[in-house]
Amino acid sequence: MYLHIGNEMDVPCKDIIVILNLSTTGRSTVNREFLKAAKLQDKDPASGGYKSCIVTDKDIYFSSISSGTLMKRASSIFSNLEQE
Repeated sequence: MYLHIGNEMDVPCKDIIVILNLSTTGRSTVNREFLKAAKLQDKDPASGGYKSCIVTDKDIYFSSISSGTLMKRASSIFSNLEQE
């Protein structure tokens, strides 16, 4: 199953490690360092109105969809899988 993260992008649910809220991520030193490393990979969250960061085992994605909405979508996907 895939999670739609906006901008015509879908990410395999099984690859998602964490979904971060960018408005609160900067409060933690570890998260600030993580975002600094993302900038070094030419993935700058400040470059466009992003609200969340999706970290997978292969890549980092930034989305204009809120982390809460993405979590609800992911929960819905996993609930449907459990019911099958």
